Amino acid sequence: MQPYADALYPVQHQVVEEKLSSEQCVRRLQFRKDILRELSNALRPDLEPHTRLRAALSVETKVTIALNFYATDSFQSATADISNISQFSIHHSIRQVTDALYKRRLQYISFPMSREKQAEWQAGFVRIAGFPRVQGAIACTHVRLRVPQNHPEIFMNRKGFHSPSAQLVCDHQRRIMAVDARYPGSSHDSFILRQSSVTAVFTRPNQDCGWLLGDEGYPLSTWLMTPLQNPRTAGEHADNDAHSSTRCITEHCIRILKQRVCCLDRSGGALQYSLERSPSSWLSAACCITWLS
Repeated sequence: MQPYADALYPVQHQVVEEKLSSEQCVRRLQFRKDILRELSNALRPDLEPHTRLRAALSVETKVTIALNFYATDSFQSATADISNISQFSIHHSIRQVTDALYKRRLQYISFPMSREKQAEWQAGFVRIAGFPRVQGAIACTHVRLRVPQNHPEIFMNRKGFHSPSAQLVCDHQRRIMAVDARYPGSSHDSFILRQSSVTAVFTRPNQDCGWLLGDEGYPLSTWLMTPLQNPRTAGEHADNDAHSSTRCITEHCIRILKQRVCCLDRSGGALQYSLERSPSSWLSAACCITWLS
């Protein structure tokens, strides 16, 4: 299938990125041309055509197709418009690039707990609202999917549409350090947290590195701070205000992610890929590319 898919279309379509000006790259792909080239070089080992035919789609073309899809909406028509390549070849390119990004996710998304990083994060979060010892902020978001064929009821979230529930942890600069989108939309935030690698990071023996900030959907623990219930004193209200001002950085992070990767945004409609493609790979790939800007 690979050689056939790469060789479907004429040579003049294999340098799509050269047709786009620097301004068009930023407007349509959300990335500068130099970033596009950098990403193409990083993914080249997985995207190089498996054929010697001159009509094979280049690595740069595949990356351009995928970035345009991520940056526009949940449909492929806009991608076809700039590249004049068929829906089949577009679909194939998007899958290849997504898989290649997912394979490299740990190069971009990681939660290092060195003393230097801990000190950097604590200082960064303190500058926001004075909340001490914060190592990250955690929240869940939903990516709207078309109705799954199997067990659609478990993907129905509390907002009334089908989705995976994606847990994100970000730092004070809105950089994503952990993502977990393995569970359906009906899953509770606390359940996802218990199953995720984040819990293992903070519950290692003799680990005392501060805490995450989460909303009331998460359980209070020695390493996860949630808002005070029924605050009464001025100090308790001030504590909740500082907690809220600091934690809302995750909301900003999610907003930026969905602005840059519009195919994940509900306003663009449901993501038009079946759940045979792991939602975790999609979200991880999306989070990876936000690091490149």
